[in-house]
Amino acid sequence: EGKVYIRFVINKLGEITNVEVAKSADPILDKEAVRIVKSMPNWKPGIQNGEKVNVAYVIPITFSIL
Repeated sequence: EGKVYIRFVINKLGEITNVEVAKSADPILDKEAVRIVKSMPNWKPGIQNGEKVNVAYVIPITFSIL
């Protein structure tokens, strides 16, 4: 179990790009967290001053044993 922080960019088309581990927990958990983020559907792109823009995110993904 552990928490992996994943960094990625939502581009102007809403696609998830540049997925990488920002803070590692374990190589197996890191690989699964990257897989999860890459499998997400497209997002709505960010808008600034009426124009679509790329937006960078860092999200935590927590793995726990139940």
